[in-house]
Amino acid sequence: MRRLVRLSVLGSVFSVALLSAVGAFGSGSRSAAAIPAFTPAQLSAQPADNWILENGNIQSNRYSSLSQINGSNGSSLKLAWTTHLASPATPENNIGGKVNPIVYNGVMYVQDGWARITAIDAASGKILWQFDPQVGLNTFAAGSANSIGMGDGMIFTGAYGTMYALNAQTGAQVWANQIANPVGGNGIDVSPVYYKGLVIVGTTGGDQGGSCFEVGLDAKTGSVKWHYSNIPSNPKAFGWNTWPSTRYFYGGGAVWDMPAVDPKYDLVYVGTGNPLPFNGLINGPGAEYGSDSVYALHALTGKFAWMFQEIHHDIWDYDSMETPLVETISSGGKQLDVVTHINKSGNDFILDAQTGKPVVPVKELPVPQDPLSHTYPTQPQSAGDLIVPHGVQDPQNWTGVVAPDGKPYKIDTGIFGVYNDSQFIVISPTAGGGVEWPDPSFSAKTGYEYVCANILDMALKAPPAADQHPVINNAGAIIQWDVASVPNQLSVSRLDAFNPANNKTVWQHDDTTTGGFANGNPTGPCDSPVTTTGGGLVLIGRIVATPQAPNGEAFIQAYDDMNGKLLWQVPVLVNGKIVPVDPRISVYAVNGKEYIATMTHFGPAGPDISAFALP
Repeated sequence: MRRLVRLSVLGSVFSVALLSAVGAFGSGSRSAAAIPAFTPAQLSAQPADNWILENGNIQSNRYSSLSQINGSNGSSLKLAWTTHLASPATPENNIGGKVNPIVYNGVMYVQDGWARITAIDAASGKILWQFDPQVGLNTFAAGSANSIGMGDGMIFTGAYGTMYALNAQTGAQVWANQIANPVGGNGIDVSPVYYKGLVIVGTTGGDQGGSCFEVGLDAKTGSVKWHYSNIPSNPKAFGWNTWPSTRYFYGGGAVWDMPAVDPKYDLVYVGTGNPLPFNGLINGPGAEYGSDSVYALHALTGKFAWMFQEIHHDIWDYDSMETPLVETISSGGKQLDVVTHINKSGNDFILDAQTGKPVVPVKELPVPQDPLSHTYPTQPQSAGDLIVPHGVQDPQNWTGVVAPDGKPYKIDTGIFGVYNDSQFIVISPTAGGGVEWPDPSFSAKTGYEYVCANILDMALKAPPAADQHPVINNAGAIIQWDVASVPNQLSVSRLDAFNPANNKTVWQHDDTTTGGFANGNPTGPCDSPVTTTGGGLVLIGRIVATPQAPNGEAFIQAYDDMNGKLLWQVPVLVNGKIVPVDPRISVYAVNGKEYIATMTHFGPAGPDISAFALP
């Protein structure tokens, strides 16, 4: 039985389970490298042999300085090793795994869809130890399987609202702390960041009705050192008066990706999701600060520094949940630390890292209004180029088609088209388009940023306000949306490169995906985090149709970082089988040999880790 210590933080009660949790399993054998208490300089360094955070470094740049594998030799990559992880002995909830491997001193750590952490020899694929928190045995609630970090001798992970610290050499549990209540709609779906003795993480679950937040935990004990609510929780909190007086909100402000840190200012940055319900009929008026925003908090105290809201009173699910990137650019003849951040509308905002003020100008532009939806009068628009176009690009495909309510579709020709309960309106970008959760990369080689995006249409309608009864931990009842589409609606996947100094497009690589593989389109959506390298590569995981797999198989794709040309692609098998899945990619080296590693966890095929290297 667990020994529990009760902590009260800002009126919320947290449970800390010290030592071992019931059912948790670690091998206990000393078989992996010791992990130091990383300094800010080590966390900030451009990754080479090691890939110590999910996004490479603490600035979330996803750039590897390794150059052994390049455009001219990458097509000759061979499988160096592959490791398939067996299913748990006792069936657990499988909630999918999207986190890429992390690597330190020749040891790789991965998390699968059952929330298990496995340590692997990064040169051979040999399993060193495995930890299973077993929280998925009988937990039905906001899940998580996308959370892994390291520091101070430990591996950190989150699952179903609980943070765990494991001895990195043995896999034995050091501490556990339930920081969020999954039954209340909250969870953890984001990798933690170790920084100056703290473990910093945000919570997910906005779509389940959870009111999301960030915490800083003592890395050695798991105790909560600070806590910050994304949705203003009291009259003294920043943005309290921007929410409707009826307080008709049911959660939101979710954090779906890892925080980033600028050690120069000791500031931690997070992107947050939309308010709830998705439509605005029962929310009341107000910008709803804290949702669809970039927050900057003092990393050591959690105190508010600044906030920049990218969407006011979001009724389109234009989440701003991507990890903000910390970059140094040249502006006005000076070197300037900035935070760049993209949301689903395709806007990229370039903000001063210390103050949050736009470096590339931002204007508040008037948008369509509807009193039923309590729409906000303006929305921010960044100068420069859009990553995806605004407005429906294929109105002909919707014209003359009857919507599910028996009425014709109304087609939006711009952005922020207003919908209510009277008629379906077709919008673009959409909740599933634009730039969603896959993180971009900032290349120290080119100074450009690279991101996956998708051009997609969707029709929306709200249920009548009288019929809306949100229920916590019931995503359908929380979201409150009616969605429709047509079989031939436009769908284009885009890999985009832009210069963050002026927000101008450098190149775009587009693939049409309308109708899917069945219609002869060779690629699926661009739904992968991007990784760039010193070898001039832009790497993504992709589903590609082939003669052997007309429904698609997994590939590593490499593009030229200067012009967007597809250089080569390498197939990735899962347990020896062809499956349609986007691999998650990390780059590292052992004994002078560069590897590109992939992690997949695809349904019944299970979790697979593969490493590719030159012959």
